[in-house]
Amino acid sequence: MNFISKGRTLKTLKVKNAIIPKLYIFTVARYKRNRNIVLKDIKNYFNSHIAIRSSGLMEDTTTSSKAGKFKSILNIDSQNILSVDRAINQVISSYKNYENPNNEILIQTMVENVIFSGVAFSCDKDTAAPYFTINYTRTKNTFDITSGKVNAETFVMFKDSPVKPKSKFILKIINLIIELLKITKYDRLDIEFAIDKSKKIYLLQVRPLVINKSTKKVLNIEPYLRNINKKIKKLQKPHPDLFGKKSYFGVMPDWNPAEIIGLRPNPLAISLYQELITDHVWSISRKDFGYKDVTSNHLMSIFFGTPYIDVRIDFNSWIPKTLGTKLSEKLVNYYLKSYKTNPHLHDKVEFDILFTCFTIVTKDRIKVLKRNNFSKTEIKKILDGLKFVTENSVKQLNNLKVHLNILEKKFESIKRANMYFIDKIYWLIEDCKKYGTLPFAGFARCAFTSVDFLNSLLEKKIITNREKTLFLNSLNTIASDIKQDYSKFNKKRFLEKYGHLRPNTFDITSKSYFENYNYYFKNKKTNIYNPVKKFKFSESKIKKINYELKKNKINMNAKHLLEYIAESIKMREYSKFLFTKNLNLILELIMKLCKKNNISRNDCAYLDVGTILNLYYSLDYRNLKDIFHNKIATNKRIYSLNEMIKLPENIINNSDIYFYTVPDVKINFVGNTTVTANTIYLDKSIQKNLKNKIVIIDNADPGYDYLFTKGIKGLITKFGGVNSHMSIRCSELSIPAAIGIGEKNFSKINKAKLIRLDCKHEKLELVR
Repeated sequence: MNFISKGRTLKTLKVKNAIIPKLYIFTVARYKRNRNIVLKDIKNYFNSHIAIRSSGLMEDTTTSSKAGKFKSILNIDSQNILSVDRAINQVISSYKNYENPNNEILIQTMVENVIFSGVAFSCDKDTAAPYFTINYTRTKNTFDITSGKVNAETFVMFKDSPVKPKSKFILKIINLIIELLKITKYDRLDIEFAIDKSKKIYLLQVRPLVINKSTKKVLNIEPYLRNINKKIKKLQKPHPDLFGKKSYFGVMPDWNPAEIIGLRPNPLAISLYQELITDHVWSISRKDFGYKDVTSNHLMSIFFGTPYIDVRIDFNSWIPKTLGTKLSEKLVNYYLKSYKTNPHLHDKVEFDILFTCFTIVTKDRIKVLKRNNFSKTEIKKILDGLKFVTENSVKQLNNLKVHLNILEKKFESIKRANMYFIDKIYWLIEDCKKYGTLPFAGFARCAFTSVDFLNSLLEKKIITNREKTLFLNSLNTIASDIKQDYSKFNKKRFLEKYGHLRPNTFDITSKSYFENYNYYFKNKKTNIYNPVKKFKFSESKIKKINYELKKNKINMNAKHLLEYIAESIKMREYSKFLFTKNLNLILELIMKLCKKNNISRNDCAYLDVGTILNLYYSLDYRNLKDIFHNKIATNKRIYSLNEMIKLPENIINNSDIYFYTVPDVKINFVGNTTVTANTIYLDKSIQKNLKNKIVIIDNADPGYDYLFTKGIKGLITKFGGVNSHMSIRCSELSIPAAIGIGEKNFSKINKAKLIRLDCKHEKLELVR
């Protein structure tokens, strides 16, 4: 089928699965020549409200869509000649710079009593992979979706899915897409539709979906989805060493890989994250704190390049070791059921699903177990177990600091040592695990317990939200140090201390502060540092805290608790700051190793750390250059294929790999202030002056701390939990933020130029 124009495409089509609204088409030349005749025709032809749309010759072709470039005027009274004329002229005026007398105007009957409207793509808009994507909402106009004015539901389905969704509404749209694919004989379609209250579907527009010319050849991915399906079925079966009948998978629970390394990390970043944290370090730390021993299990599974947390393994790791087998099984199954019912809480499981520590509100919160058939005796055992791990975490704090001192000494020793690159990499990794990421995992646990304690004081109304904010602002951490030192240090001194930091900490293609100082800090220095203000809770508040601690038989007083909270939060950030020195040097050495073998920095990202570590112990006939080049070539092919496969944020059922709905998320708002400001989106490059802007970013780690030297007004991230790095940073520095707004909200927010970020009332509003 030839796509000549939007109007003529609709006029040519004859479909069974939808109604094409009554339409009328004319050229710009005809309107200018016979304006009164055309207006009379419209008045006679239509007897209701109409839509007046562009239908240009350069619009909606197979090579150029010009989507949204030209005007569409909706809901015009067809009997009001002046309104119709005005609207037509507005559409014609929008053809400016694309003037052609043969450009057309399309008049359509407005569909009445619309209950749903939306846009559907017959393939993935970025890769052309065979996925149907349907965006729909309860609004009258598809323009509301394309302009990002409303929150739309998003449904994604593999084109040849062996299983079908239960929703009759979705099935109707799918049938329409399939029919249009057959009629047009074109596999990349952009379809606009509406559904009225009698459930009739109206086809408003069909045009080619124009995809980047560099898009690779689309492969047959059906066999690969079958393999994922089999893999998930196997992993979901009962396991003799794990509690819980079934497993689920998510990109955000616990060590939330989506936030730290992203949804499509390169092979080197994934392998480093596994080696340094999610293979064994994470579970050793849990065991040391008094939870069940799950050290034989890897926390993270990789499905075609997307990192997932195995939720059953994660939930097992939070069971106090004092609990018996029967109660542990019952508790994990309760957690799993809660997760299945509330997958949108995947970035808040430790707060909203699990019981991982004991605070002054735990007895109240745990009453939910009574409503889920847990006996008083079982609940008491759980409370005792939580109290045990909480008291143990308080004891652990000082022990963990010793490891950091060892890490610093060993780092300097290896850095200066006359060792081969591979030897240095091996020992930097070993030391980082034992003395860096292991204590960091411990400090992170202590910090979580601390934040939970603070929130419990807030929940009990012992402290106010303002007091909580002032207390956090009084903590002198690495984030405040960076702001202070940037203001007073020269470049050399600043880089000696902070040069190892980089945005996207595990990504070798991301340049460190040392490499790219002028790029990250190119704006003229301003004195943006505000000294940390001391804060103390009043004596009356201290008495209330002591009363609650004593009442709940928590073995510490208010002074001890507040010291623990302050110290754990500071050490969490400081330990992360230290272990990233090892990580940065590892990446630098890998780059040097690759440079010696004529391998580019970008190609380094397709290595995996296991290949490098094997060379420490192994030697065969192959030379290093061949080993690296072969591994890079293989991983590039795999990565290219992985990009074709779309997977959901949560995998609850094995059918989720074939179709899923993008879930709503509860945004984590930080602070209680409101700010309205222009926005700027940051990818891997810095685009403009960030001062007084609300910065929008996919995910953020310590390497993005340079943002806080820029005088930004606020921060919005796609991924991130309530206890994430950026939540802590923004809270400490009193920067209003919306952390982890999710993919659906992010696609809308990213189009906005001006945003109102209202943290007090938990609102995120597009001004324009």
